Amino acid sequence: MSIRRKLLAAAAFGLLAVLAAAPVPAQIPDSFTNLKVFPSDVPKRQLIDTMKAFTQALGVRCQFCHVGQGDDLSTFDFASDDKEHKVIAREMMRMVSEINKSFIAKLPAESEPRQTVNCMTCHRGQAAPEVKPAS
Repeated sequence: MSIRRKLLAAAAFGLLAVLAAAPVPAQIPDSFTNLKVFPSDVPKRQLIDTMKAFTQALGVRCQFCHVGQGDDLSTFDFASDDKEHKVIAREMMRMVSEINKSFIAKLPAESEPRQTVNCMTCHRGQAAPEVKPAS
């Protein structure tokens, strides 16, 4: 399995919880461009569910990472890399994947399904994780 597929699996299934299936809004494009972390053939439902999990884990809306305003997603430029948070999000996805693959996977499993790191692990509903000083 390629690193991209492992990353997608970690992001999609390790994030918070699988969200309830809902009709896909018509404003979401049917094809995706400029995917640099997700595989180019990622199913639309899976990508949308993953994006919803990101918004919950960080307590943000789509425009935090994507160019656009308001609720009409048909006006958004999802392919644009103009927002720094989108670039950071890609690096965070790679980091989470690497942690789960290289470290967590090597620990003895104490339960099934195995615990994994995801966005909520650190963000806990905040765009910037709260950093507490060491005691």
